[in-house]
Amino acid sequence: MRFDRLSLLACVLVIALLVTSSGTFASPQKKPQAKEWTILLYWCADNNLEFAAEFNIATIERALTSDDRISFIVLLDIYTAPGVILYEIVDGQREAICTWEEKNTSDPSVLKDFVIYGLKNFRAEKTMLILNSHGYGWRGICEDFTNGDFLMPIDGLADALIDARSANKGTGIDLLAFDSCNMASIEVIYELRDAVPFVVGTESVEPYDGLPYELFVSELVNEPTMSPRELAASITDDYVLYYSSKKDYDHIFNCCQDFVTMAAFDMSKAAVLGDSFVEMTRVLEGLLPEHAQELGDARGYAFQGTWNNVVAGYEWMPDAYTLFDLLKGISPELDTAIDAFEQAFNDAVFAEAHSERLGESPHGLNIWFPPSLFHYDPEPWPWLSQFVYHEVGLDLVEESSWVDCLMAYYAS
Repeated sequence: MRFDRLSLLACVLVIALLVTSSGTFASPQKKPQAKEWTILLYWCADNNLEFAAEFNIATIERALTSDDRISFIVLLDIYTAPGVILYEIVDGQREAICTWEEKNTSDPSVLKDFVIYGLKNFRAEKTMLILNSHGYGWRGICEDFTNGDFLMPIDGLADALIDARSANKGTGIDLLAFDSCNMASIEVIYELRDAVPFVVGTESVEPYDGLPYELFVSELVNEPTMSPRELAASITDDYVLYYSSKKDYDHIFNCCQDFVTMAAFDMSKAAVLGDSFVEMTRVLEGLLPEHAQELGDARGYAFQGTWNNVVAGYEWMPDAYTLFDLLKGISPELDTAIDAFEQAFNDAVFAEAHSERLGESPHGLNIWFPPSLFHYDPEPWPWLSQFVYHEVGLDLVEESSWVDCLMAYYAS
């Protein structure tokens, strides 16, 4: 069943009575028995990524050869038709469950309602949430063109997951998967430290095919008892395999192959990672601007633009581990702080994979490091100017001295 304007209109007419007056999703008539896994795919395609939706849903339908122990629920918001539609993949086919009126899917409250709906009506031993849309690292995710071209802020995302868990009597999302560019960011991971046990995502640009649905969904069908940690590690390896040069794909840009990264994170280690980052940047600030040249050289080596395409010119996000590792030797105190940071980093990143062509630079997490003050505070670009790094309210930015380090670097 293809999704178009006519099918949406028909679904709205038939199912309108299923939608509650408050605007939340109506519950299915029969609540299914708990399964091993529920996968909730939040698809904010109300933007220029709409063209990829049909291919990916068809891929999921092929891969989910049995839904006996897996529920796969898709929320889809597209640009060319009003409203939001909810599907369940059953017997290899999408089935419309209900519809919403047009919603701003960059609004954390919309995500919260969807997660609550999924947790309550599709009970499972484990639940994964996939966020599919444009990703902008610390700036946010889920770009909605219809509703003002906003992004879902990262602190709003964290609050939505925490609130959904509270509403479901303490049971929440077990694994969050970012099907978006640049979301494996140290700022993002720290912000989500209390929201979800495991996260998987890429620190670089993601090709249009997105996550390797056909690979990991098939594996989950064959081994539904897989734990959230095991599934996150499997997605990490499958992602790099999918975009390897071992096979050519006629539906993706070949230049995207062999230039990808993916990593999985144990969020119980994120707090210590943040603490070590705070201490490391405190020490580094005291050494700048006398050692600004070393910091600039490290940035140049670690900058992922040297081993990946920078799409829009604002993804100034070098690999965090490589950046700071290259600063060793400046002072004994900084070396000690970097060692502690690297230990915490390695504890938090339990699975990491990247294309061989990228060498040894990628380690799983990026950090924002624009080349100049002009790029740091992008007033000439109206859309970007709404995102000022030290004003977005991220905990790691406020608690650490990284902004002070950047200002000292630019002043040099």
